[in-house]
Amino acid sequence: MVEYPDIAYFLSKDLISKNSREEIYEKISITASKFIKSDIVTIFMLNEDTEKINCVNYYHDGKFIKKDLEILLGEGLIGSVIENGESLVSSNLKTDLSDIYYELEKQFTGMLSMLSVPIYAGSLVLGALNIYGKEIYEFSEEEVKIAKFIAMLGGIFIYSLTLYENANLLYLRQKEESRKISDLLEISKLVSSSLDLTSIIDYSIKRLMNYTKTDSALVYLKDNNKDANKFCYEFFNCNMTGCSIYGGSINCYNITEFSCPFVKCPPENKILQKCNDCDFFKNISLKLFNAYGMDASFSGRDTLKLNDCKCLKTVSSDYPTINYYEEDSVSGSDKNPPCDCFLKDISKKTFIAIPLKTDKDFLGLIFLLGKTKTEYSMETIDFIANISSIISVAVYNAQTLNYIEEEHFETISSISEAIEARDTYTRTHGDRLIDYGVMVAKELGLSHNEIKNIRYAAAMHDVGKIGIKDSILNKQGKLTDEEYEEIKKHPEIGYNMLKKIKFLSHIANDVLHHQERYDGKGYPFGLSGEDIPIASRIIAVVDTFDAMTTDRPYRKALPVETALEEIKKNSGTQFDPKVVEAFLKAVKSGGGGYHY
Repeated sequence: MVEYPDIAYFLSKDLISKNSREEIYEKISITASKFIKSDIVTIFMLNEDTEKINCVNYYHDGKFIKKDLEILLGEGLIGSVIENGESLVSSNLKTDLSDIYYELEKQFTGMLSMLSVPIYAGSLVLGALNIYGKEIYEFSEEEVKIAKFIAMLGGIFIYSLTLYENANLLYLRQKEESRKISDLLEISKLVSSSLDLTSIIDYSIKRLMNYTKTDSALVYLKDNNKDANKFCYEFFNCNMTGCSIYGGSINCYNITEFSCPFVKCPPENKILQKCNDCDFFKNISLKLFNAYGMDASFSGRDTLKLNDCKCLKTVSSDYPTINYYEEDSVSGSDKNPPCDCFLKDISKKTFIAIPLKTDKDFLGLIFLLGKTKTEYSMETIDFIANISSIISVAVYNAQTLNYIEEEHFETISSISEAIEARDTYTRTHGDRLIDYGVMVAKELGLSHNEIKNIRYAAAMHDVGKIGIKDSILNKQGKLTDEEYEEIKKHPEIGYNMLKKIKFLSHIANDVLHHQERYDGKGYPFGLSGEDIPIASRIIAVVDTFDAMTTDRPYRKALPVETALEEIKKNSGTQFDPKVVEAFLKAVKSGGGGYHY
């Protein structure tokens, strides 16, 4: 089975140092041909100014061939894919297509099957990746998913290069705006160099605060659990005779999903207006992502709706909004609306609201607050809007990657549940260890990737028990020496299983050493101190605590206070003192639902 991290590595390993579109297009084509059965692979890209679509890469028999192929938006299969942003699959073009459509595909003489997927950057369609076969062939669902994944990653590289090229063009044209361009270049690089949401937001906020000379910031992202699949359009007006909404308009808060039934509807007959004062937008649930530069006394609001605060009524989903406040202003005015929510307690004279959005989806808002009044030119506001667009693409890409990672974690959880089903004790043990492990890792200040790996290792730490007999695993009485020796094999069994699974091999070592002791008296190798991986040292503490506070076949659960005393007693011998200290702090603050 093809692993998505392998695809991502194959596609990206040579592109980090590349700086031309041709090299990116070629690597996308090679990757598609490697992981999907194909005879021809092509890439068509849209020119937004002319609405023409050109073949930028034609890969056949291991060679890149120059082809001057051009179609219009909406023309043929590829034109439809790019216009509608939806994939098309045909196992037999001759039978699936009308004569008119088949004429448009004659440039691919002899090809009978086709898979075409859109290349996206955020929600913007850049072009299409097209895979042809000379025989009748039914592309599988997995092959379609792989093609979409390759197109998504390729879109990130293409769009990042576009941003970088545009930023350099601005630099050449506006040398006097060097500080602006420096910020734009740095944030553009971030789009292609990081897919960690926290890092993207942190870096961007520091740049924006420095550029706008503001003192504090709040970042709110859309709560997708509550507003899933809802987009903030405003009006869709249609001038096409025969259209169901001809001469009328659709408001985004009345109909959240609308697609035009007229595939060939000319672009000039579709009128999309940006959402500036939309009831649906004002009621979207926003969730606090992070606060920056706030006083220790600041008590923020975890969730927010713009309609809940008078001072946020003028905030736009389309463009940065600026309000100024005077110290003696109580009642406020149209230009200085009164604060009636948590914002009223924040000292501020300048307040900037910056939307994070793609073409079709609203992602969230950045609020910047300054203690002094700072006037901004229209050029400066335009530049802030450009920066926010770049940040939005980075946020969207990071959220997409997080979604893929969560799917991987669901796979891991399924494996873990299969193991836990054999052992009544471990049935919820894995879930608790994940919570405890993440809690301790955050207390220790570990990185995002280290915390992610601890989640995986905690879920899979007892995977080796799949190789232990049920009679030993669920024995009611005390284990014999021989049975205990059998149990002690489970870390090595787990290690040997995980190292063969590519997207889990990086946690195999953590699982192998989770029964080691800090003083070197553990198993399987008797490692000691910091020779034991940090994830293994964390699992050792939380695993022991959970074992003591859970009913076992041979004894009742210990009281939490007794278990904590036992953990403290074994600090420096069985357990890493730093990990014990972090665990006790986390439990004291209420982590895992325990207090002491």
